[in-house]
Amino acid sequence: MLKYFILGLYLFVSSSLIAQDEISTVYNFDTQVSIEEQLPSLDSLIAIAISFHPTIKLNEALIGSATSRVNLAKKSWSSLIRGYLDYGYGNQAIIATGPNGGDLSNIANGYRAGANLSIPLSEIYTRKDRINLQKTELEATYYKTREMELVIATQVVEEYNMLITSQRLLNIRYAMLQKAKSNLAQMELEYISGNIDGGIFTRNAEIYTIAQSEYENARRNFMTASQKLEILLGTPLSQLIK
Repeated sequence: MLKYFILGLYLFVSSSLIAQDEISTVYNFDTQVSIEEQLPSLDSLIAIAISFHPTIKLNEALIGSATSRVNLAKKSWSSLIRGYLDYGYGNQAIIATGPNGGDLSNIANGYRAGANLSIPLSEIYTRKDRINLQKTELEATYYKTREMELVIATQVVEEYNMLITSQRLLNIRYAMLQKAKSNLAQMELEYISGNIDGGIFTRNAEIYTIAQSEYENARRNFMTASQKLEILLGTPLSQLIK
């Protein structure tokens, strides 16, 4: 009776991985081919992540805004110019009778235009400082963007290497699982033949179960690493896999 119970336990455990053992693709990756061969180069992945990241896009927009403020600071003097245009009507008396012969307010007919320029001393003394202030803000935004690019590059490197490591661990766990399954099958034959007792067979069944659990953990870690890299890149990995 005990023999049939143990054999039933073995069949239940092994059947749960029949379909799993046949799977060689996890999250669109071929687990038997290295990540380096399936994805673009690390430099390319970093470039993709930087071009996608919203903080980089925000900083680039701020650089454009700071550049415009610098240009406005350089042209601030133009706001001090005042133009005017009016129309006058007269009797041309000054032309006909001389300077004493007519109303000076009616010199001539037609339009008159002109411009006034009044520059406060503060504009002269502070213009250079205001321009330098805007340039400094532009420079600060530029370096903030470069700093963020380094942060993103570091994150991509970490996640990329984590993905490579998780794939290797996945394959190690898979090999251990296959070995445990093979040993259990051999112990089954030995047990049926009466060469070993039920305790040895049970221990091998437990080893197989542990190997199964470790493989599932490795598979989960590989999928997590894949998804984290995908989020960082802002592009589905299925579009990048060769």
